[in-house]
Amino acid sequence: MANTDLYRIPATLDEPEKMAFWTIDEFIILIGGFMVGILFSRFVEGIIAGFIGVYAIKKFKRGESLNILRYALYWVAPSGIFSFKRTLHSFKRDLAG
Repeated sequence: MANTDLYRIPATLDEPEKMAFWTIDEFIILIGGFMVGILFSRFVEGIIAGFIGVYAIKKFKRGESLNILRYALYWVAPSGIFSFKRTLHSFKRDLAG
């Protein structure tokens, strides 16, 4: 059992292939945002949408929740479209209880 230090397994063996700073799926989302921006003649908005998409997919792949997006949609979207089961509608500002 003393010979376990003789072998080393590299930690980067299972890392995905990267293009620049992003993995392939992140790069596709980034380029997709650029292309949509070019298609609609809104290049800056396309760049911003691409980076927001990359940020969201990175959070999703790390296993962190995107609950902050849900909470923002709760306050901004109409209550018929987006609502939680156990909360009041967002337009009701009175305290319950």
